[in-house]
Amino acid sequence: MSSKIFARGIGAVAVAMAGVLTLAGRATGADYDYGVPSPDFLQAPPQNKVEFASNWYVRGDLAYAAETFPKIAPDSTFGSSPSVLNTYSVGAGMGYKVNDWFRTDLILDYRSKVQAAATGPSITCITGLTTNALGQVIISAQDTCTSHLNTEIHRWDLLANGYVDLGTWDGFTPYLGVGAGVTWARVWQSDTWTMSNGLPYQVSTDGFFFDLDRRQTRMHYQFAWAVMAGVAMAMTDHAQLDVGYRFLDLGTISSFSNVTGMPASQRVLVNELRAGVRYMID
Repeated sequence: MSSKIFARGIGAVAVAMAGVLTLAGRATGADYDYGVPSPDFLQAPPQNKVEFASNWYVRGDLAYAAETFPKIAPDSTFGSSPSVLNTYSVGAGMGYKVNDWFRTDLILDYRSKVQAAATGPSITCITGLTTNALGQVIISAQDTCTSHLNTEIHRWDLLANGYVDLGTWDGFTPYLGVGAGVTWARVWQSDTWTMSNGLPYQVSTDGFFFDLDRRQTRMHYQFAWAVMAGVAMAMTDHAQLDVGYRFLDLGTISSFSNVTGMPASQRVLVNELRAGVRYMID
């Protein structure tokens, strides 16, 4: 009897342990299914792609120019007759492409320094003064004096431009454009005189001192405008080579005459061949 009771007890314990193990297995399986995320859950939610500075571009340019400019010569005053000077410029700017037909940009150019030196006419100059018995100042000596004119002009211009692109054929895009802005120039000029012996001219006698030398530095700010035409050639998906012609009116430059000392001025007109690179920022 006792053996049967013992056997029944062992069986009950075995059944109970089997039930516990079954529940544990189910709980473990439930935890596993719940704790490991599905591949879809690991993927980040889709986001719309945002482009930075779309349609904006930067540019750099070099130019060779032929300019009408004041002729500085011994027989003419500053600005009395124009001559053609060969110059260059370098520029940088930023622009925006509105659509396939129109774009605009702002360009700052530095123009090469214009420097000239000339020997002016010779004149009869006073080299000695004395005072007579009546207290009057009289000329006691004269000489032949010559003027030497030196001029330096440093220039910048800033223009806002608009362009019409005339379609693209096999990577080539011709265009027409206009621009307007401001140009400024720093003009330094000196006019020094020497006597026939080559020494600087001056008179200092009986308390008098004078010479004919003059120097000045002046800033000029002028309205400037331009018209242009050219063609852009695609080099990469983002870069274009831009080659064209530009006509500029840079206003007037003024200084003083090396003969009379009076102001003289000349309008500066520029014919320019330009080459540069435009790079789209996308």
